[in-house]
This record gives sequence, C-alpha cells and structure tokens, in this order.
Amino acid sequence: MSMKFVQIEITIQSLTAVIMLVLISACGTYNPIPINEVNFHQRSQTKKVGKLTVTASVLSPKESKQIFGRPLAKKGIQPVWLEIINNEDTPFAIIVIAIDPKYFSSTEAAEINRVSDKDKNKQMEEDYRKLALDILINPGETESGFVFTNLGFGTKVVPVVMFGPKQVRTVVFYIPVPGIKADHMRVNFDDLYQPEEFIKFDKEEDFRAKLFDFQCCARNEKDTKDGDPLNIVLVGRPDLIYGALARAGWDETEAVTFSTGLKMAKAFITGNMYLNAPISPQYVFGRAQDIALQKGRDSVNERNHMRLWLTPWIFCGMSVWIGQISRDIGIRMTTGVWNLTTHAVDPEVDDARDYLIMDVMAVQGLTKLGMVEGVGAATPEKPREIILGDQYWTDGLRAVMLFSEEPVAMDEIEFFIWDFRLKEAKEIIEKLQEESASRNFE
Repeated sequence: MSMKFVQIEITIQSLTAVIMLVLISACGTYNPIPINEVNFHQRSQTKKVGKLTVTASVLSPKESKQIFGRPLAKKGIQPVWLEIINNEDTPFAIIVIAIDPKYFSSTEAAEINRVSDKDKNKQMEEDYRKLALDILINPGETESGFVFTNLGFGTKVVPVVMFGPKQVRTVVFYIPVPGIKADHMRVNFDDLYQPEEFIKFDKEEDFRAKLFDFQCCARNEKDTKDGDPLNIVLVGRPDLIYGALARAGWDETEAVTFSTGLKMAKAFITGNMYLNAPISPQYVFGRAQDIALQKGRDSVNERNHMRLWLTPWIFCGMSVWIGQISRDIGIRMTTGVWNLTTHAVDPEVDDARDYLIMDVMAVQGLTKLGMVEGVGAATPEKPREIILGDQYWTDGLRAVMLFSEEPVAMDEIEFFIWDFRLKEAKEIIEKLQEESASRNFE
C-alpha cells in the first residue's frame, strides 16, 4: 500500500470521526428553558362560549425549540397551546382529533426527538408529558398545556371542540404563525379603491347582470392575452370567507421571490409537497391577484389553486371577490418563464370550480349558491388557451357563493335563480324555495 493511499485513508477516517462527533454532539443536545421565559402569548387569542373561556396560541419554530429543547419543527411537529377555564356546572373533554386528526402524543413527540443520552431521553419524555394538555376539565377548574400538531405556516386553524354530557361547545381560532411572508401581506386592501369607485347592488338581477357582463378571464401583465377563466365569485365578510376556506384545508401562498423560486425548484425535483408554494401572477383590475390560495395533494406538482381579486362591488352590504380556480396535474417544460418549468393545468377547469363548491359545503360555510354565464363556453373539440398555452374547456358558468356566519347544512342551502345546467332545475328550486318561505312566514 502506497504512502499516499494511507494518507488519504487516514484523512477520510479523520473526517468521518469528526462528522460522527458533531452528529453525536448535536444529537445529545436537550436544553429546554422554562415556559414562562418564552413570550409566545403575544399571538394568543381568547374566545368565550357559554361559561367556558378558551385561549389558544401556536408556537413558532424558534419558540418550540426553546420550550421543548429540541427542533420540533424540523421533525414536522408544531405545539399548540391551549388554556380552558371551565365555569360550567359540568365537566368537559377536549376532542383533540378536531384540532389535528394526525396529532402526536407527548411520548411520540419525545421519541421522534430523542438524543444519544438515555437519561436526557427519559427526562425529555417526562417533561413533554407534563407540558401536554390534560383533555379533561372539571367544573370550576382551569387546564392548560400543549397539543402536538403537524407543522404549518401562515395562518393556523385551531378548532377546539369540547364535549360534555349531552352538549358540545366549539370555538375556532385563526392564528398567524411566523415563518412565511404570504403574498397577500403586500396588499393594503383599504387603499385599493376610492369611496366613489364602489358600486352597490341590492337587487339580485342587477348583480347578476354585472357578473354576466364582466370580462371572461384574467389577463397577462401587458393585457395582451387571456389567462385563466374567472369562474368563481365569493360573497361575504372576508373573515367568513377565509375561515371557511381555511377549515377546508386551503393554505396561504408565499410571494414570488428568488428564495421561494429555489424552494419551488427543489420541490419539483424531489416531488415533495410545498404547502405554501407561490403562484404566478395574473391580472384583473390592472393588478396581480390580491390573494392566492392552494390545496395541495401528494406533491407540489399536484394541487388545486385559486387567485382572488377584491372587486369594487358591494352586494347587499357584503364584499365581493372574483377569481379563478384550477387544478395542477403535473409539470411541463416551457420557455415562457425564467425557470423553464410550469404546472400542467387540468383542461377540465369546471371540475376545480365544482370541487370548491363541495369543499365549502362540507365545512358548512355556504348559505347560497348560483351559477351565472360570463366565462363563455368552450369544448374539448374547440378548446381555449391560457397564457402559457395550456388548453381548457368549460360550460362557461361562474359559481357564485355566498358565505354564511352560522353553519349551514347542505339541505338548507338556498339558490340564486339564475343559470342552471340541469334541465327543469330552475323550476324545481324556485318551487321549493317558495314553499320554504311560505312555511317560515306561517
């Protein structure tokens, strides 16, 4: 064996030893600090239901590492802190699965974050157990602690369901979590329109006429080419609309930057999910979308996504958003963008529109539904194209969705008597709604 080869082997062994020492040292780190020394309550929210007072907060990755002594976020764990004051006369139990159906137990969280030191692992397991929420709250007592949920950024939806004898109490929190800069944070919604620009609609027929006459599609930045068809109209208070979409699993998206472009490229290559992946801009009212949301599936290449623009229209005192929704079904090469790749869009765009209707129905957020022409029909035999050349077809209808403040069961949803695809649907629905109004009057 040559001296040179021996030197190389020794060098490799030395490097390996150094790497192992670094890994062992890192794996042995468990240095939690007391919970009262971490100021995570600045984002906490408090709500009351009956004589129950519930406070919730979501830890950032940094706060999580401080309190739990380990980088839980790197393992996909996000602790949610709850405090419940029970001033009722009956006990209640927290239905943890409502917060996250795939939550981690305290022991599981400790096991996932174990270190090389057995004594520290034992201490970690005990500490995590003490920090975890006791799901049972007796009358006159206060319980607080953590639920170990799956990691998320942007706005975290925290539904707290409390079950007692013959009764259920529910509150839902929408808590901002540091970690991403969502695209809608760049928009000052109060300054989008001047007071004289707003148009108020109190009659359904006038509102329908406006939606019917509005442009078919979003446009490119130079306003020279049609983009995706504007196939959804959302009506209601912004918090109600966002709340329903968040409950249905829609995520905020990050702004398009060089950094998020790299993250997107990495997700393309690995096939991993990027829940907050940016969405390319399209234009309505001379500006890029005000809000972009997406609902991911198995990978970044497969997602439903929507773009929304706040309009200057007010319908019966409620704000109106117009937008487009479509489904990404893969990726393809293109010279139309700097990174040479883009999502392949499902040409059957009506499917994504109908998916959104069902999604909002499922979380009981929809109180009234209608369809209005305005997009313009296109067939598989004579499809239309969006900006980067994807073809699509459609029945040409926009879904108009009015969001509710209280939960609405599917069989209680009302309809705008406008444009229907099903034969005789208009007459049947008109008759049913007249009968319902008559019963309510009596």
